[in-house]
Amino acid sequence: MGNLNFYGPGSGFTIDTTKPITVITQFLTNTGTNSGTLVEIKRFWGQGGKVYATPGSKIAGVTGNSITDSFCAAQKSVFGDPDTTGKKGGLAKQGEALKNSVLVMSIWDDYSVSMLWLDSQFPVTADPSAPGVSRGTCSRDSGKPADVEANSPNAYVAFSDIKWGPINSTFAWQNVIDPDSGVVTPQPTTTRGGAVTTTTRTTTRGAATTT
Repeated sequence: MGNLNFYGPGSGFTIDTTKPITVITQFLTNTGTNSGTLVEIKRFWGQGGKVYATPGSKIAGVTGNSITDSFCAAQKSVFGDPDTTGKKGGLAKQGEALKNSVLVMSIWDDYSVSMLWLDSQFPVTADPSAPGVSRGTCSRDSGKPADVEANSPNAYVAFSDIKWGPINSTFAWQNVIDPDSGVVTPQPTTTRGGAVTTTTRTTTRGAATTT
């Protein structure tokens, strides 16, 4: 979403992907209860004893730092993509599906488009300056499965300390840093019933992962 300095490999990024990361994801409903309708997904990033909010979008015409129906619609419009999410019922339908879903974590390579959609410039024929094209620092020639398998046969990922439960129950964090402004916001110390938080600690070497 236009922020090139928040997440990436090395100390020049706020979240250094060469080190373990704790990812906190909150699924918020309109009533704050498990029976409510999913209306927002928020994500926080823990590393080095600090917790950061997701930075705000820097793409003109798209505002916010969490997933909502309006955020998705604006993003699709600006990126020139079809709003398939909206057509299929948006977050409300996703919330219904999550009630019967299984969490799957894996390490893999991509025989279709070499993972360029995740960490390079994609589509490869598009202008890198166009909204949504620049997705990471990897070159457009990288990620070929034959190269990954030959050059990184010992690549691995470790998922640990996986937790889920009421909001604020899965991670002992008291303050959240806004990466855009540097402002530190105290967080509630009590848990909120109903809506769910998941927390996963991830360490990766040598290949792309998905959660």
